[in-house]
Amino acid sequence: MNMSRSIIIAVLFLIAELPLSAQTETYNDPCGVPDSSALSEIMTASGNWGYGYDTLLYDLSEWEKNPFVTVDSAGSSVQGRTLFVMTIQDTTADTLHLRQRIWIHARTHPGEVQGTWVTNEMIKYLLADNDTANTLRRRYVFNIMPMYNPDGVEIGLDRENANGIDIEGNWNAGLPEKEVVVLRGQFQKFMAQPNPMKIMLNMHSAYACKRYFVYHALGGTSQLYTLKEQRFINYIRSNFLEGFEPFTYYISWVNGTALQYPESWCWLNHKEKIMAMTYEDGNCISASDFGWTARAIVRGIDRYLQDTTSVLSVVASAIVPDQFLLNQNYPNPFNPTTVITYQLSIESDVIVKVYDMLGREIAVLVNGREQAGTHSVAFNASAYSSGVYFYRLISGGHAEVKTMHYVK
Repeated sequence: MNMSRSIIIAVLFLIAELPLSAQTETYNDPCGVPDSSALSEIMTASGNWGYGYDTLLYDLSEWEKNPFVTVDSAGSSVQGRTLFVMTIQDTTADTLHLRQRIWIHARTHPGEVQGTWVTNEMIKYLLADNDTANTLRRRYVFNIMPMYNPDGVEIGLDRENANGIDIEGNWNAGLPEKEVVVLRGQFQKFMAQPNPMKIMLNMHSAYACKRYFVYHALGGTSQLYTLKEQRFINYIRSNFLEGFEPFTYYISWVNGTALQYPESWCWLNHKEKIMAMTYEDGNCISASDFGWTARAIVRGIDRYLQDTTSVLSVVASAIVPDQFLLNQNYPNPFNPTTVITYQLSIESDVIVKVYDMLGREIAVLVNGREQAGTHSVAFNASAYSSGVYFYRLISGGHAEVKTMHYVK
């Protein structure tokens, strides 16, 4: 149903529930706020972590006044709140052009309101009356779900929906939550269009108080996808180099594809066709520059999608490198897992071992024959003490050693 009359949103605005006090819990997860932080108290003091469902309804009624915006209902939450999707595009010119589709959703975890603030700044940037915004609206169609978990926001939860489930990791459940069903339905609908999703951004914020994208490693994706990820992140960083961490900052899927996330669905069903990534803003008192961050992301997306240089040519050179090379592990320092990558110019026998400060062998990571190309292997140091370790690569007539730092 198209929300063509703002009065519908206005009515919803009047009946929206008042916020309840937030719950605080400690989670061992890259997202969220540890209960040792005062940020949760600061956010809930202003209601719903600083941005509630009623505020969203008001913003939607304002955004809908723009001629390039339509607002639709994608479905509803467990408690019956509408999950809105706004679409931004310019259909007045070049109507035969199939605009590349970009999906963005925010507020999976209610306590991660910074992801919402960046998303809202992206919306403002796209609705501006200037040449840049005009070009972006002609080139792309943006589908944005500004609040994926409105029940959690209104109840005052940090991470869960009304059923007490973290819907971020509910995608492989036998009976997934209602919100997950709605979002997956949107993905399925748009992937069936002549112009399917090219980008899927999952907007979060992390207590590390850094801006970064969660990079999916070769172990859970493919050579082509990892190179496309690097290109994507680097284009965004080029617009705000001091603001974003490099792609090596947070590595995931080292030992295989995780099955429970929105990105998992994208990869398992569509592989390299969708650049599906989680963005983490700073979930901290010092978080700022949301407008600058939003502009960097949108400009980076544009450069990524407009780059006609064949990624296959990049892959070809990476698959058959012209030299033997052992790279520095990433991240470094690490806790407790890090990734070691290396390049082989020819097929050869490979040994990768880890040693402690006394030169004692503590782990054999690789021992076998491998094809020419770029390879990676993970090292988990959770069974060892903090300190400096060495890793050594032997291949053919080559050998190289590097150090790495494990910090608990």
